[in-house]
Amino acid sequence: MSAQSLKGKKIAVLVESQYIADEIAQYRDRFGAAGAEVHFLANLNGSPFLNLVSEVEEVGRTPKLLTVTRDIRKAAPEDYAAILVAANYPSVRLRHFVPPDGPDGKPLPITPEMVRTSPAVQFFSRAMRHPEIIKGALCHALWLLTPTPELLAGRKVLCHEVVLADVLNAGGLYTPDPSGVVVDRDLVTGRSFLNVSEFIQRIKQLLVSQEPAVAPAPQRSILVVLSNHGYWGEELVGPLEVFERQGYRIEFATPNGQRPVALPPSMDAGYIDPPLGRSVTSPEMALKVCLLDSTGPGRSERSRMLDAPMNLSALLPERPYFSHPMMVRALEDYYRERDEALRAFERFDALLLVGGSGPIVDLANNQRVHDLILGFLKLGKPIAAECYAVACLAFARELEDRRSILRNKHVTGHCLEYDYKDGTGFVGTDFNMGPPPYPLEYILRDATAPEGQYHGNFGKERSVIVDYPFVTGRSTPDSTLTGEKLVEVLEQGLRRWGC
Repeated sequence: MSAQSLKGKKIAVLVESQYIADEIAQYRDRFGAAGAEVHFLANLNGSPFLNLVSEVEEVGRTPKLLTVTRDIRKAAPEDYAAILVAANYPSVRLRHFVPPDGPDGKPLPITPEMVRTSPAVQFFSRAMRHPEIIKGALCHALWLLTPTPELLAGRKVLCHEVVLADVLNAGGLYTPDPSGVVVDRDLVTGRSFLNVSEFIQRIKQLLVSQEPAVAPAPQRSILVVLSNHGYWGEELVGPLEVFERQGYRIEFATPNGQRPVALPPSMDAGYIDPPLGRSVTSPEMALKVCLLDSTGPGRSERSRMLDAPMNLSALLPERPYFSHPMMVRALEDYYRERDEALRAFERFDALLLVGGSGPIVDLANNQRVHDLILGFLKLGKPIAAECYAVACLAFARELEDRRSILRNKHVTGHCLEYDYKDGTGFVGTDFNMGPPPYPLEYILRDATAPEGQYHGNFGKERSVIVDYPFVTGRSTPDSTLTGEKLVEVLEQGLRRWGC
């Protein structure tokens, strides 16, 4: 890298008091030595300058002063090749905001949304919307980005553990790296000030690269899991149409790898749903489901997509019985094989479990489906479930603690008032179960305790709940909205809705 490799480029560093003096010096000296013009920005609050004090807790070291003369409010992110946020606690101070006055001239009550009005938050958020600008956040600095989760969601990042929970709640993908620094396209993050040298080097490499620093965001992929004993047609078609409009890639999986089949009532506009006393399928939707379910000649490409779903029984291992003659070794093999198998699903951005009565038979208590859910949960990726498929979320638990993953979460699902008293049927068998084998509502009420809640919303036309990473839909009429909310989770950082 040549001595003046950054000549003509400007770099902004957002800073406040409690900065680390050595870090600031390295930005000034190393970027400056490469020919860059380094600007330090702060909230001057109408003053011509601001004297900032460095970290005061460093034993045996005298705090230093940094005089800043450039105001964040008057700066434009587009003027800079790179924008960095100083490590340590400047990001906390930079988030400061003043509530606006109400009609009575008094400050309005503070709301979480007001954090987004901080000048520094707005400045950095604006920079995040420009992929040609390199952004850098070291240590606690991602606190400046967590008020805008739609910009952080899905990005691979590294941060100090103090801010980790906030970053995860905003949808960031925590990605530890031995170097202490992670690069995700135009965003460079690091764990602490101790990684500042590598942090600077990575930013310089992006700035001098002859190739574009930013690659187009990859096409999102959704894994859709369906029962082999019947799914409700609209609960697939609704989200499927939403995903297709968004340009998402869609892949399907079933427990045994065979083509899934729609439940016959979901293709019949004349079928009267007993609990509701009316049809729940429009003629238009019935036709769409029939076309999707068709296996005859001349069928649509969408129908052909269902011909060869992934086989979960072949892709994921089965947990051994505890009576296995070599239980310890068998269990070790199971966990190793499970972790290896789940890597094949890392390419997906989200998981959707489609409802209907079929999931009662082969999804709800399917250990492989549970492991798939736990895998997505571990990766911090959203999981959507509809109707009776929400039961899978209640039963997906790690063997060690058997703790509900819905604990303290808000969800919806097939409510008690919607349960059949007779006629719960399945594809591939003439067995009429009568009522479903369990009232799902009761299971979900228990699984979300003590501080979560099941929302039946009986009497309301729609019931969809978002409590990240879960997106749950009550029943058939909620299918499209479930898909739309999953898209909002992925694209806009939606983390809570409907509860």
